[in-house]
Amino acid sequence: MNGILVNRSERWLVIAHEASHSGAPLMLLEVLKGVRAARGPEWECEMIFNRGGPLLGEFARLGTVRKVCPDWMEGAGICARGLRVLRRLWPFRPACFVRWVRAWQRGGGGIIYSNTGTNGWLLGALPEGAGPVVSHVHELGYSLRRFNLPWELATTLRRTDLFLAVSAAVKADLMALGVAEGRIRCVANFLSEVAAVPDTAAARAEVCRWLGLAAGARLVTTCGHIDRVKGTDLFVDVARAFAEAEGDAPVFVCVGGDGDGAFAVEVRARGAGLVRFVGAVADPAMYFAASEAVLVTSRAESFSRVVLEAGVLGRPVLAFAAARGPAEVLEEGALVCELSAEAMAGALMALLVDKDKAARAGERLRQRIIDGFTAERWIGEIWRHVESLRAEVRT
Repeated sequence: MNGILVNRSERWLVIAHEASHSGAPLMLLEVLKGVRAARGPEWECEMIFNRGGPLLGEFARLGTVRKVCPDWMEGAGICARGLRVLRRLWPFRPACFVRWVRAWQRGGGGIIYSNTGTNGWLLGALPEGAGPVVSHVHELGYSLRRFNLPWELATTLRRTDLFLAVSAAVKADLMALGVAEGRIRCVANFLSEVAAVPDTAAARAEVCRWLGLAAGARLVTTCGHIDRVKGTDLFVDVARAFAEAEGDAPVFVCVGGDGDGAFAVEVRARGAGLVRFVGAVADPAMYFAASEAVLVTSRAESFSRVVLEAGVLGRPVLAFAAARGPAEVLEEGALVCELSAEAMAGALMALLVDKDKAARAGERLRQRIIDGFTAERWIGEIWRHVESLRAEVRT
């Protein structure tokens, strides 16, 4: 350990990159809501975000929220983006960040909880003796290297005392980066509440109205940034393979914003006439509920929140086994062994040809999520792991 004696684990200082509607921020919100419900008013939480986002108001209901990046630097313009990049090119301690952390220390300190493996820039700015750090890692090794500068990843690995890995695949990749197994605990992603099984026909009619389709159109959906790792190009190829093999193909719908601009332009062009691209939405539940099946075509996936959100609605989900993370939730029959669009299209055809079989697959997945992937199952585990750092001396 590398810091000071901690005796107030009832206080957390949360460090987060942004408050957007993406995986890690949404999971952070679930964690904080769950801990607040379990621990009650004695638990105190302060949050420092590098950037803002639409969920800031939700987080503010749970504790004090501060933001390092000024509003004028959060824009999409060249100047704002350039300044954000320049700021990350070398270790730099924002004065406001240091001031907030020191004030938190003077108030008694506690546990520092980082919600992602890509917060190295902020972890490097922590003053000496700031307290033990828990990093909740949602990224596989590929993403840790892709979304960190080398010194940022090195800082995260050095500064973190306990890693919470969202899957066995993430744990394996952390160990491959040199993290000792004893510093890692597996804590799966989870849902804070179980949604009721929707009226599929009503959801389909509504989504079809949004898309300008006939009310009874069959839908197959994917959800995620348009990015090569997310396999959006494979989703387009699945739609093409299905259409070539079956005259009565469903409408393929892609929910998600552009993760890689140049790649997104190429994929949208390839998918013209095959896939409906609806862009990013705050809550994709209606699209999941309206679909006969949901596909996770990622080449690599640390866990897949989409599996949880679609599966809890009783929708059957298919994913590639090579993606690794979805295997934490999906049964073997829902994992496509060959990483190819043709193999996924074949699995989808086999699923949709028997509606009763598809319904049973969706019911089994929903029950599996209820049994093993809710806050009731995991919040206590998170608290127990965080508590394990209390009263430890960082040497």
